[in-house]
Amino acid sequence: MPSTPQLDELSPGAAHQPLDGRTARAVRTRDALVDATIALVEEGDLRPTAPRIAERAGVSVRSVFQHFDDLETLFGAVGARMVERLSELVRPVDPGAPLAERIPAFVVQRCRVNEAVSPINRAAILHAPGSDTISRQFQQGHAFAAAHLAEVFAPELDAAGPRRPALSDALLVACSWSTWNLLRTLEDRSVERAAEAVQGMVELILGEPTP
Repeated sequence: MPSTPQLDELSPGAAHQPLDGRTARAVRTRDALVDATIALVEEGDLRPTAPRIAERAGVSVRSVFQHFDDLETLFGAVGARMVERLSELVRPVDPGAPLAERIPAFVVQRCRVNEAVSPINRAAILHAPGSDTISRQFQQGHAFAAAHLAEVFAPELDAAGPRRPALSDALLVACSWSTWNLLRTLEDRSVERAAEAVQGMVELILGEPTP
């Protein structure tokens, strides 16, 4: 997977150019609005309004729309910030390692990501029908999850032959946020018990006996 370009690679010398006072304040305000939105959602406010976001960020309501064209633009920035946070939870899993090692390594990461993204996903589901930005972010998140799964379990998927699509679908469903949300809410499982359930499903799908 290609590494993310660094700032100085994208714009030579830009990393060494100090921000003027106005630009620095604008960056801080924008970041504060994004962080305030995430904090409100994580506290259960799934439909945060501009006044509540502004109050939490300690700025005027006018500032919200000075830095973002509309709430959808703000939600897009929230999605980008969450991608940054979640990327820290994902580490490479060697496809050449024994399956008994790959399954728990992969499941632990996926469950951490699913738990971390739960509040944002619940809010995003409410806004997605009327938001192209959020719908696109859901698609991008799904594509990343599918690619990561395909990489980790490449040997098993390659060996499945014509049943590869069905095997891939089963793994995607077992490791999806929807399944995680079902286990955590409708089944009222703890994080640990939900993770055990996901690992058990993956082991059953791949034919790996549970120790």
